[in-house]
Amino acid sequence: MNNSTRQGALLKLYLFRHGETELNRAGIVQGAGVDASLTPLGFRQAIGVGKSFVDRNSVVATFKEWNIICSTMARTRETLLGFCLGAQENANANPDESAHEYLPDDISLPSELYSIPIILDARLKEKAQGARENKRNDITQETAEAMELELGNPPSAFFKESDEEVAVRALGVVEDEIRRATQSHTSSSTLMVTHGGVIRVLLRDIFKVGGGPGEERIRVFNSSISQINVHITKQQEDTHSDSAATTANRNMLIVGEEVFEWTATLVGPIGDTSYIPPHLVSERSDW
Repeated sequence: MNNSTRQGALLKLYLFRHGETELNRAGIVQGAGVDASLTPLGFRQAIGVGKSFVDRNSVVATFKEWNIICSTMARTRETLLGFCLGAQENANANPDESAHEYLPDDISLPSELYSIPIILDARLKEKAQGARENKRNDITQETAEAMELELGNPPSAFFKESDEEVAVRALGVVEDEIRRATQSHTSSSTLMVTHGGVIRVLLRDIFKVGGGPGEERIRVFNSSISQINVHITKQQEDTHSDSAATTANRNMLIVGEEVFEWTATLVGPIGDTSYIPPHLVSERSDW
């Protein structure tokens, strides 16, 4: 491996939100504790994105040079199955039927599906929303906890994550991919099939958007893709003095005995829906 390649590596990250679910359609918060299946529309969205993604990115349908990482939750695994069907131009499912007519009972994915290598990673699960889960999305956390107390369920019984906790695990996946990219002779690409809450947190932490007081909430629609280009540069030995100072900076990463700096660029709009066939875009499903 030549040194010049490792000094200028490029990682293309595609953050792919799952398709519409029954609870998305109903305006119900899912979080990490509730896992509804895709609607027929959501499954068709995923198939359409698979077809469009292969065509627009000029990649072969086997994705042999890619990493595909998927949340362990059912709605993302169903989405990835639809994506794979579309990518293989094998979308023969009846669009009027439910998605799980075409899934095994446990909605599991093999390590290789339709010749596409797949990694399942629990760090990409949706943010745990505590007492708000399985309730209308206009109900606040305080109201949801009061409702549970009335039912005899203490708030402590409901696991709720902060954005910072989600960032730690989700950024861990990103950093693992950056480490992998430092070993690549060419630019590398990763598709991450995950959730709206996870994508919002990643975009907030990487680009410092959508997290401040008064800032508009980042909208990430079902089956949308947010592309991030990560530029990775190997640091010379005299540019850092100690490991503690290096690891304190989120844009610095230690790989073995080497230190890399990475910067990110957002390509296109956040939650880009242009991969989805226009008649399948659902403006309602932002939760």
